[in-house]
Amino acid sequence: MEKNDFDITILGGGPGGYTAAIEAERMGLKVLLVDNNKIGGTCLHNGCIPTKSLLKSAELYCEIKNSLNKSITSEDLNFDFDTIIENSKKNVKRLSSGVEHLISSKEIEYVNGFGFFKDKHTLIVSEKNSKIEIKSDKFIIATGSKPYHPSEFKPDNINIYDSDGILSIKKCPESILIIGGGYIGIEFAYFFNSYGSKVTIVENQKSILGNLDSDLLVDFKKNFKRQGIKILENANIKEIYENDSNLRVEIKCDEDIIDSNFENILVATGRLPNTKDINLEKIGVILDDRGFIKINEKYQSNVDNIYAIGDVTGGKMLAHRASDDGMKIINSIYKNEIFSISHIPSCIYCQPEIASVGLTEEEIMSSGIEYNKSISNFKGNGKSIAQGEVRGFCKIMIDKNLQILGAHIIGKGATEMISELNLVMSNNLTINEIIKTIHPHPTLSEIIFECCLNLIGRTRHG
Repeated sequence: MEKNDFDITILGGGPGGYTAAIEAERMGLKVLLVDNNKIGGTCLHNGCIPTKSLLKSAELYCEIKNSLNKSITSEDLNFDFDTIIENSKKNVKRLSSGVEHLISSKEIEYVNGFGFFKDKHTLIVSEKNSKIEIKSDKFIIATGSKPYHPSEFKPDNINIYDSDGILSIKKCPESILIIGGGYIGIEFAYFFNSYGSKVTIVENQKSILGNLDSDLLVDFKKNFKRQGIKILENANIKEIYENDSNLRVEIKCDEDIIDSNFENILVATGRLPNTKDINLEKIGVILDDRGFIKINEKYQSNVDNIYAIGDVTGGKMLAHRASDDGMKIINSIYKNEIFSISHIPSCIYCQPEIASVGLTEEEIMSSGIEYNKSISNFKGNGKSIAQGEVRGFCKIMIDKNLQILGAHIIGKGATEMISELNLVMSNNLTINEIIKTIHPHPTLSEIIFECCLNLIGRTRHG
C-alpha cells in the first residue's frame, strides 16, 4: 500500500514530534505523524507525568507524617502503594486521551506503526499485518530515547528494574539499590525513601548530579543524607548475586568492598537515542558514536531533507526542550529562520526541589567572566516559615551589566519559580526588571526579589 505524498513526515509522536506536526498543520502543510507507540512519547507515558504523580503522593505523605503531633493528629497513618501506582497510570491515561484528541481534531494524518527509511524520500511503516510506503518531501526524526543499562546487570523488571519498568512495581521494597546518581535515580530515591524503603545510591562518577552548581550540590546531599538515603560515590558494582529472597551486591567504593543485600535494584544509568533500526545509516545520515544525530543550527542533518529534534540530537534530554524544538523547526525549515540558543531550565522534583538555568558558578569561573553573586535563604522567607519548610536557598549570578549568568534554586517550589528567572534571561533583561516587579506577600517567589536586591547592595528591611 502506498500513501500519497506529504510535504513533511514526522517520525515520533512525543512532545517534539506532535508539536512540530501541529506547527506544520498550522502553516497549511500536508503532514503525516508516525509513531509505533501511543502519542505523547516517553514524557507522557514513562517519564514526566507518571513520575511526577508518584512524587506528589510521596511529598503529601511526608508532609502529613512530619506534621503528626504538631498540627495534625492520627493514630494510624498509612498508605496504599497499589493505589499510588494506579493513580499515576490514571493521570497518564487522562492526558494521553487529551493529546490524541488534539491531533485527531486537526488536519494531521496519523499512522500507528514502526517506520524505517527505504531511501531519503521514502519511509516504510509496518502497521499491524501490512506495510505502507510513504513518500515525503522532508522528514523530521523525533523518536526520543530509551533507558540505557550496562549488559552486566540487564533489567528483568521483576527484581532488577529500569526506569520504565519501575513504574509498575507491585510493592514498595524494604530496600532498594539505585545504580546511577542522575536526576532519574535521585527522584526515585526520594520516592521510595518517603515510603520507608532503605535506599542506597551508587554513582560511578566522583559525585551524584555532577553538573549541578556546587553550592546546591552540598546542600542537596546534606538533605538527602538527613533523610536516611545512603550515597556511595566513585563506586562500581562488582557483582550481583540473585538469591530466593533478595539480591546480594558487591560494591567497590574507592578501595573498599561493600557487600549488601537488597530486595530490588533500579538501573538508572542514563538514556540512549532511538535511532537504531530506522535505516538512518542506509540513507547516509551521520550519527555520533552513541547514536545521536548530528545537526546544524537549523536542525538539519547532513542529508538535506532529513531533520532531527529532541533527545535524538543529544544535549539536554528534556521534554520541554523537545517541545521548544518542535515549535521552532517548521519556521526554520520553511521560513529559513535561525533561532538563538534558548536557555533551557533543568528541574529535579524530589524534596527539596532543585531548579537551574544558565551557568553554574564553576562554569562562570572557568570562563573568566567578571561576576557578582547573591544567595538568599528560605529561612528568612515568610511563606516558607508559615509552611514549616525552610530548607534551601536561591542563588543568582550576574555580569557587570546586571544580566543574569546563572540562577539556581533549591527548596520548596523551586521548579515553579525558575521560569521568572528564565524569562529575564531569555529576553536579555536585567535584575532591575525583577526589582521593579511587585512580588505578592507572602510568597516563596519573594526570595528571588530579595536575592536581586542583595545584588545591588540593598535589602528590603536593611
